[in-house]
Amino acid sequence: MLRLTLAVTLVLSSAALAAEPKAPPKKPLTFGMSRPYGERQAAGAQALIEPYLTKALGSPVTVKVFATYDELSDALASNAVDFAWITPVAFVQASQKHRDVTALSKAMRHSDGGLFYRSVFIVKADSPVADLKALAGKKAAWVGKLSASGYLFPRALLKEQGLDPDKHFASEAFAGDHPSVCKAVRDGTADVGATFAAEPKEGAALEATGCLDAGPASDFKVIASTSNLPNEVIAISPDFPPTRVNEVMMTFGRMSLSPEGKKLLDEGFRVRGFGVAVEGDFDQVTALLKAKDVKAKVAPEPAAPPKKGKK
Repeated sequence: MLRLTLAVTLVLSSAALAAEPKAPPKKPLTFGMSRPYGERQAAGAQALIEPYLTKALGSPVTVKVFATYDELSDALASNAVDFAWITPVAFVQASQKHRDVTALSKAMRHSDGGLFYRSVFIVKADSPVADLKALAGKKAAWVGKLSASGYLFPRALLKEQGLDPDKHFASEAFAGDHPSVCKAVRDGTADVGATFAAEPKEGAALEATGCLDAGPASDFKVIASTSNLPNEVIAISPDFPPTRVNEVMMTFGRMSLSPEGKKLLDEGFRVRGFGVAVEGDFDQVTALLKAKDVKAKVAPEPAAPPKKGKK
């Protein structure tokens, strides 16, 4: 009788377990990015990001590379991509198109912080040009019209110094990415270019970080720079699953803790880690774009896991 009772109990228990609904599989995600360091680097980044995020997030992740910041901004706002690595300007523009576009994390340029960078004007290292006024009548190279460091903020800097960016140069050209701007300056196609420099450590000089893929940064000198600007961010689309927000934030936050993650940060994103995006990070950008009616949305900081022994 006891054996019969145990057998019935086991059968019933098995049936109950089988009847329990299984958690639905996580839906595949699409990650968007542009190509600030050129097509070759973007292809390499794509090859690293897809398997890493697929493993870390437990669902297939497809990386889609966009030719321009404008296209990436549109894709994020319209849910054509689920989340993206995006410049602050393109992020704010996406926020203008849909208020529920949300920033989760912001890049760190070096291991002890570096949540900001500078937009800089560069010339050849041996150029006699020492300031922006001396560039009157020269040839300028920009990245693109939606590039914060490669167009918008440097032009704003010219205005701050009483110079008209539309009349100051003899000619202007869009190179498409930062390495191409640097190459144009090196080969003389342009006399000056706009790129970015990582926030320098105390006492260190500014270096044209945006030129690292175009040869040694020592080939160039910085003649003017903006104040600190926010780095690129990881942002989510309006319809991103709310239950997965914390998962994404933790994935990027922990990236620097493993050799595989460090490789991705260095070769894929060209950063040292990701910190949490906070209120006020994009005030400079919204002011520049005159987007007074837009408040760039940021996600709350992820909750810390419960301590052992506490529920």
